[in-house]
Amino acid sequence: MSTLQFLLLSCLLCSSGANEAGLVVKIGAIFFDTEMKLAEAFDMAVEEINLQSTELNLEPVKHFVTIDDSILLQDITCDLIGNGVAAILGPSSKASSDIVEVLCNMTGIPHLQFDWHPQPSARDRYNHKLTVNVAPSELVLSMALYDILRSKAFDWKSFTIVYEKDSHLARLQHILAWKQLHKTGIKLQEFERGDDYRVLWKRINNGREKFVLLDCPTDILTDVINASISFNMTGSFNHLFINNLDAHISGIERFYSREFTVAIAAVRIRTYMPLPVHDEIDVFHSETEERFVSLASQLIYDAIVLLFNALQQLNQQPGFYTPQFSCGRGFWQPGPHLVQQMKQITAKQVRPPYKTQRLQITPDGQREDFNLEIYNPLIDLVTHIWNKDYQLVSFDKIKENSTQALKQRRLELKEDFSQKPVRYTVATRVGKPYFSWRKEPEGQHFEGNERFEGYAVDLMYDLAKICKFDFVFEPVRDNKYGSYDAASDEWDGIIRQLIDNNAQIGICDLTITQARRSVVDFTVPFMQLGISILAYKEPPPAADAYAFLRPYGMDVWLYVMVAMLITAMVLILAGRMDPYEWEQPVLNERNEQERENTWHLHNTMWLVMGSILNQGCDLLPRGLSMRLLIAFWWIFALLISQTYIANLAAFITSSKITNSINSLHDLVDQNKVQFGTIRGGATSLYFSESNDTDNRRAWNKMLTVKPDAFTKNNEEGVDRVKLSRGSYAFLMETTSLQYYVKRNCELTQLGESFGEKHYGIAVPFNAHFRSNLSVGILKLSEKGVLYNLRNKWFNSNITCDNAGPANDADQFDMDALGGLFVLLIVGVLVSILIGIIEFIWHAHCIALKQQIRPMLALKGEFNFLVRFWLRRKPLQTYRVSRDSTSTGYSSLEQVSSSSTVKKRRKKSKKSSE
Repeated sequence: MSTLQFLLLSCLLCSSGANEAGLVVKIGAIFFDTEMKLAEAFDMAVEEINLQSTELNLEPVKHFVTIDDSILLQDITCDLIGNGVAAILGPSSKASSDIVEVLCNMTGIPHLQFDWHPQPSARDRYNHKLTVNVAPSELVLSMALYDILRSKAFDWKSFTIVYEKDSHLARLQHILAWKQLHKTGIKLQEFERGDDYRVLWKRINNGREKFVLLDCPTDILTDVINASISFNMTGSFNHLFINNLDAHISGIERFYSREFTVAIAAVRIRTYMPLPVHDEIDVFHSETEERFVSLASQLIYDAIVLLFNALQQLNQQPGFYTPQFSCGRGFWQPGPHLVQQMKQITAKQVRPPYKTQRLQITPDGQREDFNLEIYNPLIDLVTHIWNKDYQLVSFDKIKENSTQALKQRRLELKEDFSQKPVRYTVATRVGKPYFSWRKEPEGQHFEGNERFEGYAVDLMYDLAKICKFDFVFEPVRDNKYGSYDAASDEWDGIIRQLIDNNAQIGICDLTITQARRSVVDFTVPFMQLGISILAYKEPPPAADAYAFLRPYGMDVWLYVMVAMLITAMVLILAGRMDPYEWEQPVLNERNEQERENTWHLHNTMWLVMGSILNQGCDLLPRGLSMRLLIAFWWIFALLISQTYIANLAAFITSSKITNSINSLHDLVDQNKVQFGTIRGGATSLYFSESNDTDNRRAWNKMLTVKPDAFTKNNEEGVDRVKLSRGSYAFLMETTSLQYYVKRNCELTQLGESFGEKHYGIAVPFNAHFRSNLSVGILKLSEKGVLYNLRNKWFNSNITCDNAGPANDADQFDMDALGGLFVLLIVGVLVSILIGIIEFIWHAHCIALKQQIRPMLALKGEFNFLVRFWLRRKPLQTYRVSRDSTSTGYSSLEQVSSSSTVKKRRKKSKKSSE
């Protein structure tokens, strides 16, 4: 018999004898001296597992190292192998060298890992064939975190990753590849152990971040979170996600209070999943769970359970023996079979069961199947479960069992403040009609939201009723909407309150702009509007009955009248001087020849007046001097009359044009009226960032206006328009403009609106209630509530008396043309008066000539005057005769006929001669 055969037979006999008396297998472990709790967990795990069987017992062999030294690890590993261990556990990931894996692979001793180690490459896998890691794969864990943050339950759009300098970012590789490293995507903040963590949170707060993913070791986790309280990073709308799988043992529950209302979530490896979603059963009792609370201790337990079950199955096969050789001088043949057996064991086969679920080793020696709990670490409330098959599942959908019922009873003693219905703080600004202080009647005092009234107040009450939330109004101190100051890199007004988490809703006449959307979110618009020009409306002038005289001033009229009189006198003088202007000689009563000149004051004044009125006269000059004089007068009269007509037409037209500014283009093209808008508001931003020519010209003009063209608010702009009385116009939103126009009769809107804009409700970034508010606004719009609110707060019962014509703008009424009728009536009355005087004077002349009484002559003339049907008048309306009537008027027809016959006879004699 050869020596080799003898040794083999001896080993078989020893192993069979050991099996009968109970096989003792040594298991080695390497810990750092700072991992005493893990060493205790290792001892407790071996002790608990040894109670499961009398045929196979494990004997722990522990070694401790102080520093990470590859030579020291090599010596310890060889010492364990020489001591006959069947597997080596550790060291943890603090060891940077893989010397343990290499030596185990060379000697056939299985190597067990319970912590995250760098993923071996294809080349390195040859030296890690006998290595089994029961810790979850960092690649799958990274995928799990990615699935969680992008799910509907979280829906993180942008956030900041806070990590310790030496942390393993490999478990965040999917998240880092998900979004760009940008202020609108993912931002990174690094810190070191022992730093002043307040500096870290100050940087995050300055970045307006509300969503933080914290990758932090357990021992300093509470210190890091505690530093965030000073920067108001723990409010209702802050979100904190902790990816450390041991956050539940960090002591974070000490932050449980009504003031710490941050929406906090953490993840951990789940130890139990109820039926029927998964096929594992609840086998853990509260006592057992308390012994293995950290993930590392649970994984150490699972690694020993896995080895123990593999040894049991391999021990039942022939040829199994325990290793008995020194380092580098042999190879344990059952080693590879033992590792292969560990890779084939399922969670259903192991006894006792694992502390963590779904432990299954892949052919590469890795663990890719596990369950994650997403929970609130303050109250230990599980909200979701993740695994590769089901991804993220709500915990409410999973059937509860007895253990969960016990946990639920414990939770009833605590209240989840982060899940409590939130009382929203609504930031707004005072400005009618959207938000204003309510007047208190005498003897009545208002508190809370009852102190305010306006469109925004009613809208919030309607939204709260539909969306079922409570709210409280907080007017901002600076009473500003929210504008960005590039010099200080700060926002003000309502936007600042939302950024600082001092308010959760911002509402007023707040315009949705791209700049504001970069720092806050907006709901769907609740009002659509534009920009309009608010101007002062000149009061209509009082009706002037003599407005037709205004084209010429009073001095011009006087000069024209003097010119007419002087011209008439000059015509009399020139007519008497010109021999051609004398008539042919005629015989007078004394049979003397004499000439008559028609150019006397009556005729010349009539000629001058007719020329001025463009009517002419039947008096025509014959001499050259007279014709030349009258021609120049006609030129003067033509220009005077036509100039008057032209000025009258212009005067009438200008009186009908209320304002020559009907658009922004007209406003920019003139220099008489200055204009401006609210400083830092959405309207000023519209002009400053526009590329339109008129908008750019308007903005440049507003910047150069002295005094300052900008105002603090709408009220200041409206008051400035009223005080300027036409020298200043204000550019503002159409809705607010219409509100003030309907309540101030001295204000008006010029032209049509331009620059379409929208009002919306502002909320912090990624606010989960934004969609709820948007749905509420749409419902109010469909029900007509928004329309009724607009009519309620923007319409007015004030009626303005324009004191102007009620007819068409191209028509005149009697107030404007009454002077012409007055002039006509005065002219008629004066002419009648003059006619009466002439009538009486004529009767007086007849009485003197006929030597009769004046009254008799007057009666005779009057009797003929009232007999309007008589068209022929006798030479004498009175004749003294016996036939005279009492009136002194007789036989007019006979007298008339006899005189006519005599005249005809005289004419016939002359013609015969």
